[in-house]
Amino acid sequence: MSGRHKFARQAGADQAHLRILSTTDLHMRILPHDYVADRGVTGQSLALAATTARHAAAEAGNAILFDTGDAFEGGVIDDLLADEARAAAKSAHPMADALAAAGVAAHTLGNHDFNHGLAALCSWLAASPVPVVLSNIVRRRGATPLDDTPLFAPTVLLRRTMRLGGGGKAPITLGLLGLAPPQTLDWDQDKLAGQLMARDILEAAASWGRKLRYDGADLVIALCHSGIGAAAPGLGAENAATPLAALPEVDVVLAGHSHRRFPVPGFLAEPDAAAAIDVARGRVHGTPAAMPGFWGGDIGRVDLLLQREREGWRIADSEGALRRVRTRRAHPAVVAAGKAYHTRALSEIRTPVGRTGHHLHTYFAMVADSPVVRLNHGSQFRAADMLLKGRPEAAWPRISASAPLKAGGLHGPEHYTDVPPGPILRRNLSDLYIYANALLMVRVTGQTVRRWLERSASAFRQIAPGARDASLLDPAHASYSFDCLAGLTYRIDLAVPAGFDEVGRVLDPQARRICDLCHDGRPIADDDRFVLITNGYRCGAGNGFPEIAEADRIAQGGLGCREALARHIAAGGAECPLLPVSWGFVPMPGTTVLFSTGPGARAAGLPGTPGALKLVGRRTSGFDRWRLDLAQAESLGPACPVSHAGVA
Repeated sequence: MSGRHKFARQAGADQAHLRILSTTDLHMRILPHDYVADRGVTGQSLALAATTARHAAAEAGNAILFDTGDAFEGGVIDDLLADEARAAAKSAHPMADALAAAGVAAHTLGNHDFNHGLAALCSWLAASPVPVVLSNIVRRRGATPLDDTPLFAPTVLLRRTMRLGGGGKAPITLGLLGLAPPQTLDWDQDKLAGQLMARDILEAAASWGRKLRYDGADLVIALCHSGIGAAAPGLGAENAATPLAALPEVDVVLAGHSHRRFPVPGFLAEPDAAAAIDVARGRVHGTPAAMPGFWGGDIGRVDLLLQREREGWRIADSEGALRRVRTRRAHPAVVAAGKAYHTRALSEIRTPVGRTGHHLHTYFAMVADSPVVRLNHGSQFRAADMLLKGRPEAAWPRISASAPLKAGGLHGPEHYTDVPPGPILRRNLSDLYIYANALLMVRVTGQTVRRWLERSASAFRQIAPGARDASLLDPAHASYSFDCLAGLTYRIDLAVPAGFDEVGRVLDPQARRICDLCHDGRPIADDDRFVLITNGYRCGAGNGFPEIAEADRIAQGGLGCREALARHIAAGGAECPLLPVSWGFVPMPGTTVLFSTGPGARAAGLPGTPGALKLVGRRTSGFDRWRLDLAQAESLGPACPVSHAGVA
């Protein structure tokens, strides 16, 4: 650890050094244990981050710690905690106690904190010892943000005593905003419809920021569960931290949500935001900012040199940075707060729920139909068979949409599903389906199905015929947006440009990557009708899938995707043959592409014919590099057209 920060050493008699620390996207990582793999981990968790934060605070003249959301979702006993909370007026949540033990002064909410509905969330927070601030998600909207009926406190004022550089003391008032993506209400519409409303992040921040100034705030700090994205993202943007930093009402931005890290060398700014991003000083539009990744792997650090003047405090200098969590010493108070949860979680994750005869993994899910995705399709079809009984749509053809939810990306080379043949334990359910999504069904046309697949196929770069070792995957495209559809067959033509970008914006309305799209061996017509089985996140237009938010929903039974999977496995669904392969690439003779996957792929069974896939080597990032020979792409795709007639 370094010594005192330069601002602490430089501060004069009327100056003070304030270090603002932050965590974000903890997703229930209280203690350094991976409950899916059932093993200890290093370099992440609130318990380790809190120790790092304590050391960072000791280097400062003054320090304070915040969290910017998505703390209350992600654990293996997530659903059980939610059920208990809904049954009680107040139900203490282990993460709330852990945040308090870590010394968090206040926090805001992220979109995933709403995954279990309003009753569970309100129960947890009613019993929480840490103040929560939320400025733009409200019970009812009024004429202006200040007229809204709040869900939680729209602002918080924290009054602190600052140690001055000359040895004296002086008061300061910190004003807090809490901001979450407006899309939160869309993504969990099945649980939140009619109960809450949302405002644009900038609109709420400007109004409440001015109110905080009027109420005496010396500094306004935005706890922002929104990423550093485009400079002009438009009204209602999901990732609005960049224009937020340009507001005169905001002095500091603590961002999150996107699971990206800022400031770090090589940070990829949106093209229109490049001029606003200062990685060296940790500033966005000149405003100090930090965005510390996810799971407690980093803490954000914003250092301010404050000048005391007659009118109040002024920022004389600033610096934003991240600090990696490298300690192995867990914060004892956080460990104590999380001990009961840890004991219960270990008991829960080791409970058997069924068996499988398949190696269920996602190592090759971005180049071939994954066994994990095909198992999830089977569980969704089984659930639909039950939910559609007695309804007119029971006679409609059904298709299932599912994506590889764990397939590397920002989360690293170990972020893959890997369940070997044999017993399936409860911890494996969170490996096979990591999100607390609700299972939903909608009525769609053949035209929507085709556009859905075109959006999904934007995961791939355009490949020129005859190219050698071209890069296959678009790194900006998250694997959870690569929806694969079962109950039909299709192929993806990589020689055609993508019709959509990574967030669903139309690039080329005439692009046709999807070909040979058939149901039951017959080409799909635009006016064909289907029941599409998907999830609540996607039905809320999650990550920009076209037309789905307007799709006609079918009444649901309140079943979660993970619960549907658990029932399917308990009924022997993972021991039966998986559904047939639905998709593949159009063969391209003389063409090879490269892609990365986790090192566990070496022990997994290879899809396709021998030689279609070949290991090239290990990258410095820890990922393995593989080559796909597109001349043999036919061997990875469907053997023949198939249809789904129901799961017994």
